[in-house]
Amino acid sequence: MSFRRNDARRRRLAIDPVIPAGVDQCVESDREREKTVPSSKSQSRHYAFGANRRCQAKTTDLIPKRVCAYLLVVLGLLAMLWLITFLARQSNQWSVYLGESGMRLLSIRGQGSLASWFSSFLLIITGMASLQIYALRKHRCDDYRGAYRLWGWMAAILILASINCVSDLTGVLGNLTSRMFVGDYANRAWIPFALKLVALSVLTVRGIYEVRASLGSLLLVVFVWSAYVAAIVMQYPATKEALADLGPNTMLGNCLLFGTTGLFLAHLTYARYVFLDAHGLIKLRVKSKKSSVAKNVEANDVSNSESHSLVAPLVHSKEKTKEDVQEVISVASQSRGGKSHQTKQPKSKKKRNKQQTQASSKSAKKERAVSDRDKSPSEILKEMAEASRAKEKRRREDLEASKVDQSIESPEMFESVKMSKSQRRKQRKLKKQQRRAA
Repeated sequence: MSFRRNDARRRRLAIDPVIPAGVDQCVESDREREKTVPSSKSQSRHYAFGANRRCQAKTTDLIPKRVCAYLLVVLGLLAMLWLITFLARQSNQWSVYLGESGMRLLSIRGQGSLASWFSSFLLIITGMASLQIYALRKHRCDDYRGAYRLWGWMAAILILASINCVSDLTGVLGNLTSRMFVGDYANRAWIPFALKLVALSVLTVRGIYEVRASLGSLLLVVFVWSAYVAAIVMQYPATKEALADLGPNTMLGNCLLFGTTGLFLAHLTYARYVFLDAHGLIKLRVKSKKSSVAKNVEANDVSNSESHSLVAPLVHSKEKTKEDVQEVISVASQSRGGKSHQTKQPKSKKKRNKQQTQASSKSAKKERAVSDRDKSPSEILKEMAEASRAKEKRRREDLEASKVDQSIESPEMFESVKMSKSQRRKQRKLKKQQRRAA
């Protein structure tokens, strides 16, 4: 029976162009859409498949993962800070050419300057970085109390701080606090500065607790706290008078600029740490060798004690079985000859209790008294029955003593695994002979 070969698939594959492996699904979805959409609209596609959502970059791609990329960001920020400070120093020499508007533009502190724009821009980017950290941290498994919500509040605070760089929000807050206090407290200048220091310290302590896993971000948070504290102290009137010769405005502007850049780098460093930790690219901290060695020694001691406890009942059981076999042989020899022959006792360890010595002395006296006269067959049978009962009792005691967890293997099992087949057969024959003798 012959079948006609269908060459439609071969022809279609020969005609269709070659498509990359990663775009197969996109091509199939587009072909399905072309079936439903008219031909005029399907031919009016102006963008390639790279414009699809799956081919676009994600927000996590903006985080510098490699050390080189991170160092480039740091160098770029330092270059911007150097440029702003350089222009602010040279503005006094260029005042004739620039005028008042140019002086305001190049000043290191004040509204409408490059420094304020740069700090506002950095604070906005830092707020976006905190939102990215929030999006990653909410998927952490051991965060049962929801500590990731802190990063959402941090983003809101940073956006308000960026607005403050352009407009004077601190002046409005200062007027509100002065109206809240009545009497002499309203005229005291240290109250708003104390409130700023307390708020900054609370945020810093909470940030240190949250960022304690990343050493780089922890150091940057401490640096930011010191820079902002210096800026707050320089705004106090007494410090302004003391630093009048050194230029308090330039020092204040530098502190604010370095504080904002440090805050951005702290967020960027922690975002990088969270991303790498989420993907399992950070090595866990290894404990000290001393503690690990001590734990290993303790574990070995415990295992050795367990192995000794397992071996002891097995050794005692072997010695008892040998003693039982010799007792049965002695009873049989007494029944045949009519006289008790003294049997050589095996050399055992000197660990017998006082009760065993007393029982052996009593049994020896009875055997001497019985050996003076000939024994009847009924007496011989009774003695054999007593010996067999004693043997069964000892076996039960050995079984109860050797009941240990089945998961722990005895040393005999390891020996049996290492033995060859011929050695195992010999061992089985010896066990059968012992059973027959018993």
